[in-house]
Amino acid sequence: MMIQKTAAAAVLTLSLASPALAMGHAGTKGYALAENGSTLVTMADIAALDQIQTFALDTPVRAIAYRPVTGQLLGYADGAIYSIDLMTGKLTDLGAAFMEDAVIGDGAVAFDFNNQIDAVRAVGADGANLVYFPDGFGDGDERANSVRRFSDAFYVEGDSSVGADPLIFANAYTNAIAGATAASTAQYALDARANTLVTLANNAGELATVGLLTIDGKAVDVTDAGGFDIVSPTEGTDMAYAVLQIDGEDTAGLYLVDLGSGALTDLGDLGLSGFTGFAVSQGM
Repeated sequence: MMIQKTAAAAVLTLSLASPALAMGHAGTKGYALAENGSTLVTMADIAALDQIQTFALDTPVRAIAYRPVTGQLLGYADGAIYSIDLMTGKLTDLGAAFMEDAVIGDGAVAFDFNNQIDAVRAVGADGANLVYFPDGFGDGDERANSVRRFSDAFYVEGDSSVGADPLIFANAYTNAIAGATAASTAQYALDARANTLVTLANNAGELATVGLLTIDGKAVDVTDAGGFDIVSPTEGTDMAYAVLQIDGEDTAGLYLVDLGSGALTDLGDLGLSGFTGFAVSQGM
């Protein structure tokens, strides 16, 4: 297996993709945060994981998100939003203004672009619900290049998890079409406490359970280390992937996620642990 890395990068090893991964997923690029956000892992094709690149980041970031409209990879850190160079791992501070209450506490951070409005949502394991509005957002919109807080995440009345504190560690939006905004989107998220796939109603913070995370029909217990993203070749066609660490397993795996049920298809062992973010792209 060939691993390309920068001189400063730690050596990481990924196992070869399983035959299941090679079927129907070729051409999708992957980006992941490993070693608690200090290392960026890039995958030229998630269907062929025998060649990767790793980059040691100058500053650890807590989460990453791929921006479909521009092809940028953005990183979230406490008090900063970074653009990440996909060829070098170099971080560029975008100078975002964080409102006073726009803070996420300790723990995992879910981070993904809403491709309908071209703004990225950050949801903390503590329930914090933030949005970064990129520079140039809207036509003179005062929110441009700022991070603002909205209603904390909570389960709606009648849900099987109502009253429980959510532990959201990853989120993803549908209709992530390369090079264009979408007519509509829907947001999904993963809850490591309930071990479920849920929907998240944007600024309202409302969570609703879709289903338990299962493999071959059996419920699984996931940790809050991992990531989740969706790639959309066309509007209305969504392929959802997640990097998940099953409780008790030494390493994380790559999974296909059924957005209608929460069922997982194991696509291969990644041979690593300590993931804190994951993003996919196609077509740019």
